[in-house]
Amino acid sequence: MKTKTGSKPTCTPAAVPDLAADAQAKKFEPVPGSLVVYLVRRRWGDVVNVVNVGVDGGALVATTPASFVRLILTPGSHRLGYEWKKGKGDLELRGDAGQVLFVELIGSLWFWNEWYRLEMADASIRDRAIKSRLVADVKVAGSE
Repeated sequence: MKTKTGSKPTCTPAAVPDLAADAQAKKFEPVPGSLVVYLVRRRWGDVVNVVNVGVDGGALVATTPASFVRLILTPGSHRLGYEWKKGKGDLELRGDAGQVLFVELIGSLWFWNEWYRLEMADASIRDRAIKSRLVADVKVAGSE
């Protein structure tokens, strides 16, 4: 299947949350007693790979270009990790109960090089998240 622009879309290997969950996540509301982290992947140079992300060494979820993941975590320190067919990396973050943090998965693909990295982002990334699709809504045990 091709998109309107003629490119082939990248699909996640697992089902994604429904549109109601997508709309709820895009309210960017805090969860009482929990740390909420939005991991957003939407850059013009990142157009094809599935990149798996996880928190604290737990199960990985697949991200695609123009997607985001909502993580509901216990307050404190966490390590976000990512991996794709050519590499991996991580980012250490810390947050308090009731806080909402934003992290960007930045990628760039060129015929001579391809790379990804995680960076803390500010709330202005919401605009890119709103134009993206929720591909996973992860609740870590003990975070609610």
